Amino acid sequence: MNKLIRPFRLVQPPRHLAHLVASRSYLSYDKAELQDKLERNPFSYLQVINPDAKRDMQASRGTEAYFREVRAEYDKFLKKGWLEGTDGVGYAIYRQTTPSKTYTGIVAAIDLPKCKGGAMKVHELTLESREELFATYLECVGFHAEPILCARKSNHQGKEDLDSSINLIVEGRPADCDFSTTDLIRHSIWWVNQEIDQDLFDALIPLDKIYLADGHHRLASSYKLMHSLPNEPGVDRILAYILPAEELSISGFHREIKSWDGNVEGLVGKIKATEYVKSVLEITETSEHLQKPGSIDLLIGEVHLRIKLDTDNLPKNSTDAGWLSEYVLKNILSIANPRNHPDLRYIPGSISREALILRAADNKDSLIFALHPMSIDEITDVADAGGLLPPKSTWVEPKLRSGLFTYEFGNHPHPEGE
Repeated sequence: MNKLIRPFRLVQPPRHLAHLVASRSYLSYDKAELQDKLERNPFSYLQVINPDAKRDMQASRGTEAYFREVRAEYDKFLKKGWLEGTDGVGYAIYRQTTPSKTYTGIVAAIDLPKCKGGAMKVHELTLESREELFATYLECVGFHAEPILCARKSNHQGKEDLDSSINLIVEGRPADCDFSTTDLIRHSIWWVNQEIDQDLFDALIPLDKIYLADGHHRLASSYKLMHSLPNEPGVDRILAYILPAEELSISGFHREIKSWDGNVEGLVGKIKATEYVKSVLEITETSEHLQKPGSIDLLIGEVHLRIKLDTDNLPKNSTDAGWLSEYVLKNILSIANPRNHPDLRYIPGSISREALILRAADNKDSLIFALHPMSIDEITDVADAGGLLPPKSTWVEPKLRSGLFTYEFGNHPHPEGE
């Protein structure tokens, strides 16, 4: 029997509080918005991860002492009934409906040793400092409160049976939890155990390979924790949301260089002389988005340039992000390690083109390289070939709410068959 994808005991907010507990990533809130949420919504999961919001603490953010306070706040939510666990193990089907797209997938526990052995295909390098920080966080809190995002390819074994099983459940009964949030997103959840639907359990058995779409740092941190605490019950699994690959929405992840010599003419000359470059031309239609491989926009203040690559001669499975990292960041700008360079910033591809242009105009001493969205086929091809993209090469949606699905691995043994 395949043991890559396994049922788990879910900790979740009760139905009547789910819309108040589940939160966006706290990094997506600006300072004023975060403060407003913390002051006005006592149920928000933001209260758990910001234990210093309403009381003075000596523990500094990013320290073990602070993370232990996070666990203490989490335990308070459990005691108050604002989070509660299922009686047994199972899977969750989660549907996220946005104004433009619907995503439907399975929330499950994923076996980390299987992933390490090749069942989980990754495509992106990580930032080492974030790996270490999050591994410490996981060790202190003892749970995953947001699934990593994974894709299953359109031609995988057993796809038709799995799709059919999911459709029968979501069309056959009302969701166990169903609510909408102020960002116009509807969240629908069906809890499935073996007594409810054995067919779903059986349909997941053939799925023996998945692709990591978002959550590379969480996965890498979980590997670190598994190796450092080999006897900790349940630490050998990670929570995942598994979608059909074709449902993912992918944007580029842009690069901003905060410190360089300021010689625009010299930089452009070096880029033009670089291998696989066809041209570097000034562009005037600055609202135009990049839609296909082989083009990278360079924004320097109010100067907008487009780098065109010779895609016919680029090595197989090469990407714009990979070319940029190797030939420009490393060879021209001396950024040899994109995982830990203080002058390199990453800008999510969800930012509008207009906002990116304004950012460049407001930061005239910076370089911004704007990358086109990669296709899911490009990503899976790189992963299948054993290649790795530079850190932050893709911005992938859907983004899941924190606190909506939690997997507690501390003191959580997995008897054979679970």
